[in-house]
Amino acid sequence: MSATTTAPPPAAREGPDLASLLGTLFQPWRELHRWPPLSWLAPQPAVRLLQADGTDSLWAGDAPIGGDPASAPFTAVELPEALRLDCRLRLPPMPEADLHDAVALEVRTQSPFDPADLVWGFRARPGEGGALDVHAVLASRRAVASHLAGLAERVGPRAPEVWACDDAGRAVVVRGFGEAARERRAARGRWLAASLLVVALGLAAAAAITPTVQLKLRALQAAEATRQAEQRAGPLLAQREALVRAQADVDALRTLLAERVEPLAALDLLTQAIPDDTFLQRLQLQGTKVTIGGQTPNTAALMNALSSQPGVRDVRSPTAATRAMGGRENFTIELSLAPPAAPPAAAGAASGVNGAGS
Repeated sequence: MSATTTAPPPAAREGPDLASLLGTLFQPWRELHRWPPLSWLAPQPAVRLLQADGTDSLWAGDAPIGGDPASAPFTAVELPEALRLDCRLRLPPMPEADLHDAVALEVRTQSPFDPADLVWGFRARPGEGGALDVHAVLASRRAVASHLAGLAERVGPRAPEVWACDDAGRAVVVRGFGEAARERRAARGRWLAASLLVVALGLAAAAAITPTVQLKLRALQAAEATRQAEQRAGPLLAQREALVRAQADVDALRTLLAERVEPLAALDLLTQAIPDDTFLQRLQLQGTKVTIGGQTPNTAALMNALSSQPGVRDVRSPTAATRAMGGRENFTIELSLAPPAAPPAAAGAASGVNGAGS
């Protein structure tokens, strides 16, 4: 038996609720395993199909495969055409949940069976113009149960599934029999494959970021080593800074000393350079500049005598000499002493100056 109907699109619902909204959002993810590149994520358990012609075949998913049918963990029975009603529908594209509701409405409308006795299944495939070609199979539960009872010896102790084949030769599962166990096995297989995929992606991500993490750890270790080295070198750096400051003070003191003449050395030099007939009345020492004043018989001769001394330079008289009583001249002479050339102070410098003054 068969019937072909073009069903109208399902009536619009009153308004979206949270469950339908979530179902719509997650539907593409639930159907992701149907995409060929990811079909390995949904391994299909093998099924032994007891065909209507009395032969057995081994199926995985929608196609028969080679192998021993007796090795399959699940069994399905093909429903003969005499025990089923085939309905062919053409529906517009819609989500899986809406498609199920639309087909259920058409099945209840066209079913000649009592609703409590109705069992059915369907399979959809893309058709012309973007529509969906739906092949639905309807049957009586009592008739199917009687048919399965007659095959009890071939089926075995496990509850079998009930299948039919659509126009493309694909399996149409009539719901309400032994398909739940196979679907649970397939769901476990999908979860296992997805878990393995997540683990593989995690390992790949870990392998990809491991060099970066290693470089980060090395940088942190280098920073910590630098900090510890700075802590250990802190006292040494403080001592070095103190030494640098001390050296700077020494250099400053050396510079200061280089700009002045030792008073005793200056006195010794003047004692040796000034003749006995000259009297000093004034002596001023400021850095390397010496200013002397007093009386001498000949100011020019005194300036020549001072200029001839080692370490003495820039001998000059800021004021002209004046005639004093007794034929002497009052003089003021300025000169500069070179510190490196200044002779060391003699032990009797003070007595020599007193002798010159006398």
